[in-house]
Amino acid sequence: MDNDSYLKILRNSEAWFEQAFAQKMVADKILVDVIMSEDFVVSLKEDESKLMDFVSLWGNALYHYGIGIENGLKGVIVKNYPELINLEMSGDDIVLKDIGGKASKNHDLYSLANRAGVLNRNLNLFKYDFDRMLLKNVLNHLTDVIRWASRYPVPTSPSKVFEIDQGVPMVGVYGFHILDVICPLFDYFQTLRDPNSKSVKDYLDEFLNDESGAV
Repeated sequence: MDNDSYLKILRNSEAWFEQAFAQKMVADKILVDVIMSEDFVVSLKEDESKLMDFVSLWGNALYHYGIGIENGLKGVIVKNYPELINLEMSGDDIVLKDIGGKASKNHDLYSLANRAGVLNRNLNLFKYDFDRMLLKNVLNHLTDVIRWASRYPVPTSPSKVFEIDQGVPMVGVYGFHILDVICPLFDYFQTLRDPNSKSVKDYLDEFLNDESGAV
C-alpha cells in the first residue's frame, strides 16, 4: 500500500466506525446465535459442565465488543480530534505511533474514551452519575478482556487484574447488564457516521425487539 492510500484510510473516520460495527456484528452473532440459542440454553440447564462453554463464549463476545468500542473511539478521535493522530516517518515509510496517546497502544478503553470526549457530560450518553461510574468499570473490565482475559489464564502480574469499584454491582459489569452500557456507545458512534455509509445489520437489536426471542 502506498503512503497516500494508507493516510486516506487512516484519516477516514468511517473506516474506523465500519470496523467497530463489524466487530459488534461478530459479538452479536456469538451472543444471539449461540449463547442465547434455545439448544444452548437447554444444554446449560441439563449439564452443569457446559458452564465453561458459556464462560468461554461470553468472554469472546466481550472481546469483540471491546475491540469494536476501541475502533469506535478511535473513529471519534479521527473525526473530531485529528490532531491527536500521532505519525512519524521512518525512511520512506509512515509509522502510526498512536491515536489519542498512550491509551490507544495499551487498549486502555476508559482513558481512550476520555481522550475521545465520550465522558463529557454534555453528550448526555448516560444521564446519572451512577451510569458514568458503571461506564468506567465496564470499560476497565473490557480493557482486561482485550489485554488478557479472553486469551490467557492470567495477566503478566496480579496487579494487572481490574478490581470493580465499591458500590458498583457486579452484575452491571460482568453480567448481561453490561449491554446497557455497550449499546449506547455504539449508538453514539452511529450518530457520527456518514449517513451514506453501508448499514450493518444489528443482530442484537433485532433479537431483543423480536417478540419470539427469549433472553
